[in-house]
Amino acid sequence: REGLIDTAVKTAETGYIQRRLIKAMESVMINYDGTVRNSTGAVIQLRYGEDGLDGMWVEDQTVPIHKPNNNLFQSEFKLDLTNERQLRKLYTESVVKEITNSAEALHAVKTEWRRLEQDRHTLREIFPRPSTKVYLPCNLNRLIKNAQKIFHVCMQKPVDLSPVRVIEGVTELTKKLVIVSGEDSISLQAQENATLLMNILLRSTLCAKQMAKHHKLNLEAFEWLLGEIETRFDQAIVQPGEMVGALAAQSLGEPATQMTLNTYHYAGVSAKNVTLGVPRLKEIINVSKKPRTPSLTVFLKGIAAKDAEKAKDVLCKLEHTTMRKVTLNTAIYYDPDPRNTCIEEDQEWVNIFY
Repeated sequence: REGLIDTAVKTAETGYIQRRLIKAMESVMINYDGTVRNSTGAVIQLRYGEDGLDGMWVEDQTVPIHKPNNNLFQSEFKLDLTNERQLRKLYTESVVKEITNSAEALHAVKTEWRRLEQDRHTLREIFPRPSTKVYLPCNLNRLIKNAQKIFHVCMQKPVDLSPVRVIEGVTELTKKLVIVSGEDSISLQAQENATLLMNILLRSTLCAKQMAKHHKLNLEAFEWLLGEIETRFDQAIVQPGEMVGALAAQSLGEPATQMTLNTYHYAGVSAKNVTLGVPRLKEIINVSKKPRTPSLTVFLKGIAAKDAEKAKDVLCKLEHTTMRKVTLNTAIYYDPDPRNTCIEEDQEWVNIFY
């Protein structure tokens, strides 16, 4: 009986939450300059979702350089141009002759390897867990399979596609994937942030050794693949006029209707006795002055992060402090000269900056 009553009450509550979300965000849309603005013209985001991509075209993918240990990473992604025996297994005779004594090929392969190491480091900083999936357009594995089928690629034969051409092709492609155009420093930084993961995925999946060892694409298939990726990426960029406010409101409202448990009396979790589900959602949306169970999650560093006893000590030492407790009196001083100050206590601090 309690469950039935709770469901009936909850439906009304989540319905009202969704209605308020929609009314608050219904005018938010993508403008023709790529920004996300509301009806008053206030900027909500400079790029939709920071990457400017439409959620409809994005799917989860795994970056191949994320998980492997150093030895596996080196054996799978580093192309050794000094090892002729290995090269003959991967490439046709003409390609082997072309790349073995070529300074250009050596430089290109070395640069690619350094870039891959850098990408792996960046990726592991962003996602510490190796099993993390990234959400990006253009499912590369599927496109590679399509290319193999269309161009009847033989998986047993050595390939006639030079590693230099692969590296050049991927580099050119990464330059063509533009989300934020503009040459000023802010635009360049925004463009780098928006395409960072996509570029890492491209460089790692389509690196010279992977292409020769696993994908076995010929030149024609490789060119087709690059064109297909560019087309699909452009297709995935969000369209101006998309009403993303209503979309966001519905994306929050729909799962809210399925939060069945009313967790004021949530028995399962004893340690984390916090408000969850619809009651918590209500608190957040109403911006409640007094939440039912205020909680704070603190991430510890050093020894305390690994030792439960030390973590308990830190917990006991934490004290709730407000400004009132640490301030004797407050006053506003007019201080026109930024390089100087009439407050003695601040002089040392000002000297550090000027």
